[in-house]
Amino acid sequence: MKALGAGAALGALGWSTLGAGGGDTGGTSTVTDLDEHTGTVHDVQTLISGPPSNPDRPADFFYEPTGLHVAPGDVVRWTFTTPDHNVVGIHPAFGMRRRVPLGVDAFSSPLMGFRPDTIPGDMVEPPAPPAEEGGSDGNETTGTVTGTMTETTGTGTTGTETGTTMTGTTDGGDGGAMPAGPVPDTWLLSLQTPGVYDIICSPHEGFGMAMRIVVGDETTAPFETSDPEALPEPRAGPVGLSRVTLTDPALQPETVVERGTVSWSDLESVGGEDEGDDDGDDEGDGTEAGTGTTGTEAGGTTY
Repeated sequence: MKALGAGAALGALGWSTLGAGGGDTGGTSTVTDLDEHTGTVHDVQTLISGPPSNPDRPADFFYEPTGLHVAPGDVVRWTFTTPDHNVVGIHPAFGMRRRVPLGVDAFSSPLMGFRPDTIPGDMVEPPAPPAEEGGSDGNETTGTVTGTMTETTGTGTTGTETGTTMTGTTDGGDGGAMPAGPVPDTWLLSLQTPGVYDIICSPHEGFGMAMRIVVGDETTAPFETSDPEALPEPRAGPVGLSRVTLTDPALQPETVVERGTVSWSDLESVGGEDEGDDDGDDEGDGTEAGTGTTGTEAGGTTY
């Protein structure tokens, strides 16, 4: 397993960070970009939408897509379109019963949001959500909302800028160009070991922010169940509404492999139909199996 991206300070044996920095430290090696990566890069966004699909949460906090099938060695790139999220594999190192393949080390991104270098030093209030800053086409103020997130194959992709580089710029006052607004940060993870990986956002786990990645065609997982009551009690098991998300029929490993991507709006727990809309997956949700491109609005306002 390789963790790739700016700010990914991961020292577990067998990982490799990809981003700024240099040197080898205890089984990790830092490089500067993804030029040497020849596999597919799959994009996931961290999103918030309202009104909530469940009265037990103030809004829907979710990864989009929520289910993802990748090949061994592929990279998953999370873009923190809304801030205050992270990416945490459910692992005994974090006090939880393992929900990643045996032999896979613990992994977690930092708590992430906008790139610090795009936040002015005199900013007091947090940036407005992308949907409120103008430009529903993703090419104006933020440059990173739907329309810029595309599958990447091959070379020319940096671990810190692809999918998040601003389209517009403003004069920084000293003649130099600077981003036109806060830019969502990214975190990338390469997954080599086949199997089922369950992931949570620790700040919003109780609200159901969890996702499943199936690597390769290995769909057997000793922890798999469609009954939330069969899960271990928290903290060994998932907390709150993540118990519902991870046991949703739409996230069964076989279904994830068959469909390639599963949108948040496809989950039965948020009003979707289990495998019943295969002919209608392209109703404007921006998600196509195998592409990793996102932008689904799960009803109401999506940020």
